[in-house]
Amino acid sequence: MSEKSTLEWYRRKDQPRYERFYDGGYGGDLLFRARTKSLEHLAMSCQRGNASRTRKQKHNNSIAFKNTMHDTSKRTLSINSLEISEVCQRCQEVVAWKVKYKKYKPLSQPKTCTRCHQKNIKDAYHTVCLPCGQELQVCCKCGKKEDIVAHKAPSKIEKLQTMAELETEVKRLSERKRRTYYRFIEKLEGKVKPRKKPGNTCDDGVVRSEEKEDKEDEAPLNMDEYFRNARQKLEQLMKGMEDDDIDEEFQDLKLSSDDELEDDEEDSDEGEES
Repeated sequence: MSEKSTLEWYRRKDQPRYERFYDGGYGGDLLFRARTKSLEHLAMSCQRGNASRTRKQKHNNSIAFKNTMHDTSKRTLSINSLEISEVCQRCQEVVAWKVKYKKYKPLSQPKTCTRCHQKNIKDAYHTVCLPCGQELQVCCKCGKKEDIVAHKAPSKIEKLQTMAELETEVKRLSERKRRTYYRFIEKLEGKVKPRKKPGNTCDDGVVRSEEKEDKEDEAPLNMDEYFRNARQKLEQLMKGMEDDDIDEEFQDLKLSSDDELEDDEEDSDEGEES
């Protein structure tokens, strides 16, 4: 039934109250139809989705989305290799979602930090620069004090500078301490295989949980932990070397005092004989 015939039908039924909702326009047509069906259609629903729906999703992809399937440009590849660091767990998931589904928009120029007010932000969606975030221990995206998922890895220049500083300090050590330090570094790098401990097995022949825990603890270290452990070991060796030097000085003083006492005794004996 057309709109014109519908209006004439209502006029024949002597129902003029519906005519004021029809003014010939698109909006008037909607109001006319809504009025004829029910007044409930005029009220807008405030429900956020169908929470009680039991049916499965109507459309489901057979192949997962891949952002490099049709786009293998340098920009897409550089965004995929992006390092998401100095952010909390939620912000890390948000940025990772943007990268995965090609919604990530990198910055064209540095952004201003909300803490130091300097143009130091080079990562998109960040509000705090890396130095301020590390100093204040806050998330660089949301600015809240949350647990940081991953820290920024040092650059190649920073790695070389740190290695050079460690080497200059190692040269000050004695030969024995130096070998101890290099053995520790080889263990950190995983070049030395750990010695096998005797298997702690029960009567049933089942391996105890201690060996399983040891296997779980053997995980590769990142560069931050590597340099931190190397620095701590070097400080321990330097402190031990200082303690050894102090002990040697005390021994030298003791020996010199003993020699002086012996000389005094010999002089006194010679005086008595004369």
